[in-house]
Amino acid sequence: METEEPQIQRIFNAAMDVSCPQERAVLVEELCEQNRSLAKEVQELIDAVDRADAFLENINLNDSLPIDPPTIYDASAQLTHRPKSKSHGLNVGMGADIPIRKFGNYQLIEVIAHGGMGVVYKARQMGLNRVVALKMILTGAFADDEEIQRFYQEAEAAAKLDHPGIVPVYEVGCCDGQHYYSMAFVEGRSLAAQIKESPVEPRESAEILLKVARAVHVAHEAGFIHRDLKPANILLDQNNEPRIVDFGLAKSSQNDSDLTRTGTVMGTPNYMPPEQATGKNKEVTSASDVYSLGAILYTLLTGKPPFVAGNSTETLMQVLQDDPLRPRYVKTGIPIDLEVICAKCMEKNPVDRYSSAEDLALDLERFLNGSPIHAKNDWKRRIKKWVAREPVLAAHLALVPILAVAVFFATVLSERGGGDVNLSDRFGWSTQFMMNIYVLLSWGAVAIILQKIHNRFRSESFILTIWAGIDPIFLAGLLFLNNSPRGLLLSSFPLLILIISLFRRVDLIAVATVSSLVGFGLIVIGAPMIFHESIGDFDQSLRYASYNLIFSVCVVLTGIVSGFQAHRLNRYARRRKT
Repeated sequence: METEEPQIQRIFNAAMDVSCPQERAVLVEELCEQNRSLAKEVQELIDAVDRADAFLENINLNDSLPIDPPTIYDASAQLTHRPKSKSHGLNVGMGADIPIRKFGNYQLIEVIAHGGMGVVYKARQMGLNRVVALKMILTGAFADDEEIQRFYQEAEAAAKLDHPGIVPVYEVGCCDGQHYYSMAFVEGRSLAAQIKESPVEPRESAEILLKVARAVHVAHEAGFIHRDLKPANILLDQNNEPRIVDFGLAKSSQNDSDLTRTGTVMGTPNYMPPEQATGKNKEVTSASDVYSLGAILYTLLTGKPPFVAGNSTETLMQVLQDDPLRPRYVKTGIPIDLEVICAKCMEKNPVDRYSSAEDLALDLERFLNGSPIHAKNDWKRRIKKWVAREPVLAAHLALVPILAVAVFFATVLSERGGGDVNLSDRFGWSTQFMMNIYVLLSWGAVAIILQKIHNRFRSESFILTIWAGIDPIFLAGLLFLNNSPRGLLLSSFPLLILIISLFRRVDLIAVATVSSLVGFGLIVIGAPMIFHESIGDFDQSLRYASYNLIFSVCVVLTGIVSGFQAHRLNRYARRRKT
């Protein structure tokens, strides 16, 4: 048995391996086997990914940070030679020299950046004789209404913000059907280029982010949420002062339009918060930018983004499911206070982050001044997050000491009437008890190893199947070692099924149930043979078929109820997603 959730995931992964849309549709129909509702859900997932690809930019695995990914206004390129050929279109390479030609009141000099939606030129504004950065819609006169509306929304957002940390907009207009706006030309480089070229010291990282956070707070106060904060969208001028650019995905809290409709994922997955990664744009608030600021700080401290995968979809899954590796594990010498600040910014729940970018700036200021920061490295919070992230492993590690204590007291109680018994044996420190401890420690170690392997290869479901099947076998081995307290330990079989049900997979619950029945059967059949010399000491209850039958029925009922509940929870989760 298996739930629809992993089935959908398998079909979706298989379909995404096919590049041709027609062949992909045929494959989905074949794999769904006439299940129209299942095929519809898979197709909706594929359509969502296709829609997201137009807005998503993922960092390449083979490159820790791109110097100038799309939609960057990097003013570091210099005009070094005259062009050999004339280009009549906008779709030219970044940094390419073009003939000096007139565009309205501007002379275009060279292309300094371009992306999927726009192209940025270094230009000279002839009336004022100043160098500016001139951005145009890439599709020019063929731009649709949504592109034009988004373009003007970007210009409006930047034009309304007056702060030295934000690149100002000078003019917005349309010339010969080509929409454009001009902004200050920053003679410098992107923060992404700086990080890639040389590591940034922790204190300098805090200083840079402090200034960026203050600028972001000004944008929030004006009613704008950037939604695409990343090192590539922060320029460092000649004085090494950071300046924010690219408000192309900015959201106005005062006038939110259908450009930010629910279901559309926009931004850079490596730096976006979970609520943005799910396409729930109505839930994107100033706290979302705070998350991105924390991701930028993480990159400054470690030299790499918090989440990097082979493609945008895999990165989004990491953002939703995983916590980033602690910065101090990636790079030594990072102050613990900066790590705590970074972790607070990147909490999955927006409520747990800093309440504003200004609060983040104040904590960074406290760090720089040597004062105690307000964010706390709360070990209780860390344990709570770990339990929520890996509940099955947490339950196993909690079960091991519980069983150890149960074996200890059961051994002591069984030896009370034994007359003159050695003190070490009386309190459980016998060879048998130490063997129990070895089995329990091995059990815990195997659980940790399986969890690590599962975290490394999440797509391999056989790891969890092995885990579900091996647990009752360890318990059976423990029962073989303990003759007297066997009745007490038998209750752990249903408990193991409940623990495996935390994976919320019916197939794993079925495996754990069958394995528990097999383990119990081995005890019933094998224990009398092993303890034939002291058959009178064998657990008398296990000698009766009626008891064994009732216990087996209880195990089966536990599996059925757990599987039904897991199925209901999965169905409810899918409804919430849609």
